[in-house]
Amino acid sequence: MAGALTERDFVTKLERAGFIDIQIVERTPIGVDDCALYPLFTTDVLDLMRALIPPERQEAIGTAVVVRARLDPDDAR
Repeated sequence: MAGALTERDFVTKLERAGFIDIQIVERTPIGVDDCALYPLFTTDVLDLMRALIPPERQEAIGTAVVVRARLDPDDAR
C-alpha cells in the first residue's frame, strides 16, 4: 500500500482489511528529493515544495514506514 496517511489511519485501514498483529518495524524520514522518485510529484510540484518549504526542513517532510502484519485466518472476507 502506498499513499499519504497518518500511521494511525494506515493501521486502521489494515485492520479493516483483515490484518492482525500489525507492527511498524521501520520508520525512515523522506525529503523533497526522495519525493522525486514518485510519479505523483511532478517537476512543478517539486519546485513549489523547494520554494515553500524552508531548506532546513526539506530533508524530512514525511516518513516512510515498513509494516509487518498477517491476515487473520478467522476473518472470512
